[in-house]
Amino acid sequence: MIHIFILLFVIAILLSLVLTISNPKPKNEYKVNEYLKLKLENGVTNIYVKERRFRQCMYLLLNIPTENIRDFDEIDSIDEAAEFLDRSMEGSRVGKHNITPDVEFWGHCSNLQAWVENGYDTRILHRNLAFPLLKRLVEVGDPNAKKVFKEEIALRIASGHSTVISFLTEEGYLKYLNSEEFETLFEEIQLPIIQRFSSRLKNLLENSIEVSEARIIGLLKRLFRNFNILHVPILFHRLKKEIPPKYIEKIVRILDDEYKAKKEFPRIQFINKNIEFFDEDEFDFIKYNERIIGLKQGNVVSINNQNIVDIQKIKGLENDLENLIELDLSYNQINSLSGIEAYSNLKVLKLNNNKIEVIRPLKTLKHLEELSLRNNKISFIKDISDLVQLKKLDLSGNLNLTKIPETLNKIPSLKSVKLWNCDIKSVTPSTLRFLWKNQNYRYYTGFSEDSIRYYENTHKCKALSHVDNKVYKAFAKWDIRMKRIMKEFNFTYSELFKFEDEQNSNPIWSGKPTNSFKKWLDDRYQLKITDFF
Repeated sequence: MIHIFILLFVIAILLSLVLTISNPKPKNEYKVNEYLKLKLENGVTNIYVKERRFRQCMYLLLNIPTENIRDFDEIDSIDEAAEFLDRSMEGSRVGKHNITPDVEFWGHCSNLQAWVENGYDTRILHRNLAFPLLKRLVEVGDPNAKKVFKEEIALRIASGHSTVISFLTEEGYLKYLNSEEFETLFEEIQLPIIQRFSSRLKNLLENSIEVSEARIIGLLKRLFRNFNILHVPILFHRLKKEIPPKYIEKIVRILDDEYKAKKEFPRIQFINKNIEFFDEDEFDFIKYNERIIGLKQGNVVSINNQNIVDIQKIKGLENDLENLIELDLSYNQINSLSGIEAYSNLKVLKLNNNKIEVIRPLKTLKHLEELSLRNNKISFIKDISDLVQLKKLDLSGNLNLTKIPETLNKIPSLKSVKLWNCDIKSVTPSTLRFLWKNQNYRYYTGFSEDSIRYYENTHKCKALSHVDNKVYKAFAKWDIRMKRIMKEFNFTYSELFKFEDEQNSNPIWSGKPTNSFKKWLDDRYQLKITDFF
């Protein structure tokens, strides 16, 4: 890997010299991509992200001693190299290295260009620049940065390089990993900060006559502030291996009392990992395959991310079904609605991000007012007209849904229908009204390249937004109307274009075929019949 860094250094210097020689007054601004730019201002190279100054580049590259190059064959990143190599260029301007501000500027440009072209590989830049810059690019909406941000954090943690691990931990970058990502990473890596805090906690417990709860929770909070609150159960599970057994139950109780009121705290995961210290009679547990997945608290139940496949296997709600008015089973693995009929008094049902393919009649849910089924695999909805109280329906993200279901017309109370990121290719006159609700038309996909071409040739406006490439309402309306006309008069876009070329005349006027175009179509039809005989 070090050879790549040397090559980048050489390219940067050569590029800088060529540009300086060829242009005595080189430009002082360089655009890397639409999000990232460098400017040479008063002899200093500054980085700009989305036209806002991000920071000054502190130094160009490391001075690599060629006589010791073989010593660095195993170095995998600039961060590792920084611990071994000469940093004499740091903060320097024209001096013993004869690096002018212009040359240094183009060196920085070359480095950042290489970083971008290598998919924001954080090994190419020093961690102090790579991660803050990548984070800022995510914040301003760079899609490529969004794709690799968490992956780069995980990869650099997995590298085992202690300096990088400490930097990412202490600067709070691990907070961006969800619970599953963090636990997977944590299985393979020993975080130095855990070792330090476990030693402190052990010393506190064993070398003090009486330790107050405030001191214990204070120490643990100093550890947890470097992480996401979702990580607390995982961190403590590792931490308690270092704690003398006689103190564990007390600390479990202290942590539960401290965090249980916080909405984001994954209390169920914490209880599951420390179940031996809890009395099950204290709680109304909800279970799935004998595993605790939730707690009954009032008439609203939310059970997310618990790998539920079969609704019928959820236990613990049997005696409260009549009182339950809201149930959220999102982010599970549910593929069938069998069992949901038992929850007959529900007003709100959320089943987002599951694997449901077909919505069958829900005859028992007479009181349901809101049904959310985002990001499933729904391609077809059977009759759901029994949902006579339904007011809101969200089907967004079901990529297999290509038609607006006719059954929606049978629900007079229905006020809101969302079809965002579906693949709606066709509508009928009776379902057309749902396309205009909640800007669903933006996700209409029934058009073709020919329809875009003809529309933009005959109108002063564009068919698609340049911002997100989604459909404008005027074009969606025009395309649907055009489909009906083309079906009624039996012609294609090829024939429209051919007529224009031959006749130098408009085939459509005021939304209707012109008489000359209709005659031209008739003549072509007659010609086809003659050719047949």
